[in-house]
Amino acid sequence: MAYRRATRSHKGMAPRSGGAVIAFVGSEATGKSTLVAQMREWLGEHFAVKQIHAGKPNHTLLSFVPNCFLPLLRWLAPSSRSTRVESRIVAQQPAVQGPKGFPLIFAVRSALLAYDRRSLLIRVFGRAANGSIVLCDRYPSLAGGAPDSPQLSRLPVPAGRFSVRRLLAQLETHLYRQIPPPDLVIHLSAPLAVTLSRNAARGKVEPEDYVRRRHALSCDLDFGDTPVLKINTDQPREQTVRQVKQAIWSAL
Repeated sequence: MAYRRATRSHKGMAPRSGGAVIAFVGSEATGKSTLVAQMREWLGEHFAVKQIHAGKPNHTLLSFVPNCFLPLLRWLAPSSRSTRVESRIVAQQPAVQGPKGFPLIFAVRSALLAYDRRSLLIRVFGRAANGSIVLCDRYPSLAGGAPDSPQLSRLPVPAGRFSVRRLLAQLETHLYRQIPPPDLVIHLSAPLAVTLSRNAARGKVEPEDYVRRRHALSCDLDFGDTPVLKINTDQPREQTVRQVKQAIWSAL
């Protein structure tokens, strides 16, 4: 936690660490959002706590206008949707979209998303510097192609000439490298059959192929030297909550 040192939060108490950024990651239907909400309530009794969703950052001034056109672009070019591009990548199709490489709309969207995530996460590290505990639902990892992480650098682009796609891939990589690592990662997992069952039972159901794909991509996330606690949530909820609380308290 050498990135910052803090004094006190506005609630009068600050962790020994001087604030912290704690990331909850894992595949769909592993309980990330539920646990983040529970930890916010628990920690909020004594500390200043901020909860964010790094998977879906708010628009910035740069991305606001382009993002307004996303619904129209998705309708006009459905093959450029992120989920469809991801499925073709997983299927290892040699040309993700024609001789030019991956869809340009997908590249622009990926670069803007990297910019929005960087803006959000750098801002919350400022909160942590003032003694707050920041709980992140999802967080970029170092693994290219992983959920919420760089997507473009692993994709083919034409060699030997100027390429907008290559420039956007380089920009995306640069933006993600500027995001500081979290202080602690809580990596949640569950067997595929369990996540599929949970997904089918919840209010907002994701397509089964999407859940399967995310489950595979979330198995081996890389966070460098950041401490990572791996928890299988296919167990009594009370046990999972206890393990998460112990890890957070030790980090603080």
